Amino acid sequence: MLQIQQASSHQLQALLEQPEQSAMDGLRLPRGEAIAPRFLLESTLAQLSQDAANEFWWSPRLIVVDRLIVGMGGFKGPPNDTGTVEIGYGIVPSQQGRGFATQAVHLLVQEGFSRPEVSGIVAHTTPSNMASWRVLEKNQFAKVDIKVDLEDGAVWLWQRTRSILTLEA
Repeated sequence: MLQIQQASSHQLQALLEQPEQSAMDGLRLPRGEAIAPRFLLESTLAQLSQDAANEFWWSPRLIVVDRLIVGMGGFKGPPNDTGTVEIGYGIVPSQQGRGFATQAVHLLVQEGFSRPEVSGIVAHTTPSNMASWRVLEKNQFAKVDIKVDLEDGAVWLWQRTRSILTLEA
């Protein structure tokens, strides 16, 4: 069964300091695969130290299946002034293609919309990342725009609104 667990600063620091470890806090780590890029772990720790009041939004979620961490996802910060929050996610290569990203995004959407200040959730994908946009489509996101990112070039903006959630109930 897949779960998402909010990562602690201690866990993020452990992933930075000992990337080759095989276990952490009772959870197994995939052998020889990084859970997240080093720059992401470093920037997240820096953001948590600068904005501890928004720990819920800055702390990534570990994506866990049968005590094995298969990836990481989460919110990229607190909601903006229109109530929109952005998500990001990734699954280690050895665990891709098993539906874990789809399940994790579903749980992130539920967690985001459990907060009354959130009216919409967005994500970005490159046009060539078909697997990622399929994950978003399965979670009822709609492609709403194309913009240019300095690092990735053209990216698609995907959005899901709270009204979709109420239609499911």
